[in-house]
Amino acid sequence: MSAARRSASRTIVVGLDCAPPSLLFDRFASAMPTLRRLRSKGSWGVLRSVVPPITVPAWACATTGRDAGELGLYGFRNRVPGTYGMRTATSDDVRFPHVWDRVIDRGQRAAALFVPPSYPSRTDASDRLVQVSCMLAPGADVPHTHPASLGDEIASRFGPYVPDLDRTLEGAAAMDGLFAMARQHFDIAEHVLGSHDPTLLFMVEIGTDRLNHLFWPLLDPNDPRHVRDHPLARRARDYYALLDLRIERLIERAGRDTNVIVMSDHGARPLLGGVRVNEHLRREGLLVLKREPEEEEPLVPELVDWSRTTAWSDGGYYARVFLNVRDREPEGIVETHEIAPLLARIEASLTQIEDPSGRGHRLVRPKDAWREVNGAAPDLLVFFGDLSLRSLGKVGGGDSIVVPPEAVERDRGRGGCNHDWDGSYVACGPDWPREGEKQRELATLFSGL
Repeated sequence: MSAARRSASRTIVVGLDCAPPSLLFDRFASAMPTLRRLRSKGSWGVLRSVVPPITVPAWACATTGRDAGELGLYGFRNRVPGTYGMRTATSDDVRFPHVWDRVIDRGQRAAALFVPPSYPSRTDASDRLVQVSCMLAPGADVPHTHPASLGDEIASRFGPYVPDLDRTLEGAAAMDGLFAMARQHFDIAEHVLGSHDPTLLFMVEIGTDRLNHLFWPLLDPNDPRHVRDHPLARRARDYYALLDLRIERLIERAGRDTNVIVMSDHGARPLLGGVRVNEHLRREGLLVLKREPEEEEPLVPELVDWSRTTAWSDGGYYARVFLNVRDREPEGIVETHEIAPLLARIEASLTQIEDPSGRGHRLVRPKDAWREVNGAAPDLLVFFGDLSLRSLGKVGGGDSIVVPPEAVERDRGRGGCNHDWDGSYVACGPDWPREGEKQRELATLFSGL
């Protein structure tokens, strides 16, 4: 920062989970005048996500400056070391300081609101930190704030805290829930800003992710399932307009000389189908079951014959392939000298799987993705169709390895979109030069703060 520039007394960061450049800077740009104003006065453009571009590790990478391998955080769920099981990630899995910890270390106040992964809330945190847990919190009936008294304060002013959209909602009811959740979250942010006066306020709205996963085919003309002029598409535009309005209100309360960053952790793209990766590994003779499934069913450790299995995978936005290595896994059989040829065999077989996107399957080994590899990391990361296809972990069922989007919906939740590598950022304020459009990496966005 040049000597002629004056440092801001405050920074606010508004994370819009899964908000892609195609919406913020193109199709919904006319509905977001605040964002357009910030873009005209600061820096904006594509924000390249991390490996993997998944909400929990991506926000942890962004707020710590560490990559997923250093964090040992590889998805929404992670391997339980010493077992074949998986568990949901929590705030306890992040052992590096966040950007707000650096603010607190300077003797200033900070607020971290709804930033994944932040459940459970930190009971040992400084009294200079205000925190409200993210979508990982199971509900308002469990402790979800720091200080603990803030939970009652929020409930009395804004109603019971809503950490996430009710995932049973669909259609117009889901859209109503998204509007209500966004209003509550921004009400809480404005209240914290006014009552606690933090030097840094960092919030993440998860509703943009939920909207995209529910309604993407209505929003993207490039999606093969696109429906023109759908009423819910107009409401989606209104939702983004609401976010823009609430960002403007937050800036007004923070003061016009505030640094403002609006960003997403990853983008969104059309979901073209899924790859039944464990069924593929089974047909290759690498994954052996104790019995033949009568129909498609989840792969659970109890179903696997580990004495004859050399590889298996976990499904999701990308595939994590694990080898059953001796002395690492509970019943490992793969010897150290067998790892390299086995990985080469798996890679060769995966690249032969049909790719309707034409983008090609991206296969990544941990050593090529991260500075360090900690925790129970996958031995291979596979982004089918370079994120155009979801990885499906079930076994049994039909003959096809590559299945349409409808099968993804049945296998693992919302099938509206898949994640994309390119998120978005806009940064404006005394500490940010006016640079115009450029590309930044997610984990280094806050290097200037």
